[in-house]
Amino acid sequence: MAEAQVGNDDFRDDPTINQLEERGAHLLGKEAALFVHSGTMANLTAVMSHVEAGATILVGERFHIFDYEGAAMRRVAGVEFALVADQTCGGSTRLLVEELEIKGPEPALLCLENSVNTPGTLIEMDHMNELAGWAAERGMPVHLDGARFFNACIGLGVDPRELASCADSVSLGLSKALAAPCGSLLVGSGEFIEQARHNRWMLGGNWKQGGVVAAACLAALDTMNERMVQDHENASRLARGLDAVEGLAVDLSRVVTNILYMQVTEDRLDLEAWSNFMARHGVLTGRFESERFCRWVTHPDIAAEDIDRAVELAAEAVHWALAS
Repeated sequence: MAEAQVGNDDFRDDPTINQLEERGAHLLGKEAALFVHSGTMANLTAVMSHVEAGATILVGERFHIFDYEGAAMRRVAGVEFALVADQTCGGSTRLLVEELEIKGPEPALLCLENSVNTPGTLIEMDHMNELAGWAAERGMPVHLDGARFFNACIGLGVDPRELASCADSVSLGLSKALAAPCGSLLVGSGEFIEQARHNRWMLGGNWKQGGVVAAACLAALDTMNERMVQDHENASRLARGLDAVEGLAVDLSRVVTNILYMQVTEDRLDLEAWSNFMARHGVLTGRFESERFCRWVTHPDIAAEDIDRAVELAAEAVHWALAS
């Protein structure tokens, strides 16, 4: 980062950003890419570039674009949502578009997510292709939220270009499993990216000497992609360990990338007491959600021995919380 060549990206003369955008477009087999500050900005810019304000977009009811970014989509992009239910079986999630009943305007854009943040599952390639064909028949472009795009590729056993081919645009997260300090890429056709560049400017997203950050993102693409398999293996190791602890449970069939959901099945266990014990011993877990679930995510800073220690502490925390 300290040695990055920089320029003013307003005039497209930051060589490191240019290199990152070219690299991202090539990796996903698209014409062009745009470097943005975050995954939220990538998705927001994509929606604004595909449709006009007042349009309705079709999205899974548990997808990030609706669940976490819905307020921005409504207030900034000016869109409304049509929701499609999903069905999860093991590690696969399907959108039930065949059961869809649209009340109101026809959707102008289909937004997908792979891997699926909640519950950490995958949309299989045959279904991705099915959804892409379904949208094409209705004249709807497809945007893919790829916050964990490479995790999905590893889990599905496919090349990035194959997964990206199912969508007209893809937001490619660089700051999650790839571990860059910040940033995402939005990839698509050259015409689409030109429109997206204008919309990024409207969002205040233009870089000045952004090559400093782009250098870290390039390093992430060079060094982190191959090692993501270890995150998946650690997640499986963690899932098996937690599921073996009395009072805790994990649906092992759903652990297909680096995300798992643990359920506290012991009704007497105080969730706050359990979490506090874990935190005092250096393990921070996600907040508990409905039905006493919490999310765990493995990442580059977690080694196999850390997994084993976390499982030991989880068991100790159960005994401590029940006794206190």
